[in-house]
Amino acid sequence: MYTATTSCHWKHSSLFVFSENMAQKGLGASRGCTSEQKEFNIVAVGDAACGKTALITTYTTGVFPEYCLPTVLESTVANTVFDGQQFQLNISDCSGTEDFDRLRPMSYRNVDVVLICYDVMSPATFENVFHRWYPEVQHFCARVPIILVGCKTDLRSDKFLEEKLWSLGQNAIMYTQGEEARRKISAVAYLECSAKCHEKVDDVFREATKQALMVKRVKARVTKSGSPCASS
Repeated sequence: MYTATTSCHWKHSSLFVFSENMAQKGLGASRGCTSEQKEFNIVAVGDAACGKTALITTYTTGVFPEYCLPTVLESTVANTVFDGQQFQLNISDCSGTEDFDRLRPMSYRNVDVVLICYDVMSPATFENVFHRWYPEVQHFCARVPIILVGCKTDLRSDKFLEEKLWSLGQNAIMYTQGEEARRKISAVAYLECSAKCHEKVDDVFREATKQALMVKRVKARVTKSGSPCASS
């Protein structure tokens, strides 16, 4: 939960985000062997209160939630336009508490991209990227693209939180550390964002769409090469 007061300047999203009913319209794939998947499943994981729920809510509603209730497994549907095409994103927000460790694996079924999130002002959530979340994702969906996301970047300028970390002998997680973590876990991208300031929120899901589309296109080419529609 955000408790600090920060100064933010919000620029309206350049992507289209709709309600579930609107998102279900106009999504039919073209017919025949030229059809391309228009729907992707995205799962966000990370420690409780690391900022993933605020990230998803801000993206799908355009409104930053001042208070986020604990989630178990929340699913949201949104539309986005990428590369001149419209795609439906099925976004799952998974609980980060150990109480739901047995339920969370269900969310990894048929997933196209995983977002591993952490709080840039919480070294503990950053360490759990290595000790908890990456091992879990590798176990359940080893071949799925991972995007590492540093959340709550607006709080880096909060002096109170900075001094609190110093008193504990800790520091905020900086961009270079996040990028190094990306390399260590072989994530396809590292992005930072502030849901509260509406900064780079769209970038996270644009990158997720891009990565999912790349994987699907590679698979489609492999399938097409052996299908009756392939040129002889």
